[in-house]
Amino acid sequence: KAMFTVMIVGTRGIRNADWQPGLVKPNCYCEVKRGDTPLHKTKITDNPMAPRWAEEFRVWEYEIGESLEFKVWDSDVVGADYLGKVILTPEAFMENGCNTEFQMEEACSKHFAYLGVKIKVMGQEQYPDDPAPEFEVTVEKGAGAREYGLDVDRQDLKNLQILKVVDGA
Repeated sequence: KAMFTVMIVGTRGIRNADWQPGLVKPNCYCEVKRGDTPLHKTKITDNPMAPRWAEEFRVWEYEIGESLEFKVWDSDVVGADYLGKVILTPEAFMENGCNTEFQMEEACSKHFAYLGVKIKVMGQEQYPDDPAPEFEVTVEKGAGAREYGLDVDRQDLKNLQILKVVDGA
């Protein structure tokens, strides 16, 4: 039996490493390692701003205490650019599995990027329950403000990402 099963759900908030108007947008993929051992590489997705893989793989060999490293890359005609990583320690998943978005390290100082990961451990039939699917945001204008003060990224014309809330707006 597998020690655990991993599903790489997708990312949100990643930076667009090298997209310029008129050029082909990059494609994204994710690599997973246990120490120096590669475990899985997702297919390349053509939605670079909000990639969704929903790819599942099993981990058959695992030494207690090892972390899992997930690295996200873009891929284009020039090569691959590193977009960030998540390192999961055993405490994050070995007891009850997990189903959450983890903030990516080294993503970019201006962005918060997240990688969605589900893990079910040996003996679990299902992944843990999803986090709440809805949330509510309230944005108020400051006294005398004419705008809401949101820096928004909509460069792929499919997704709207709030990059920054400007103070005093």
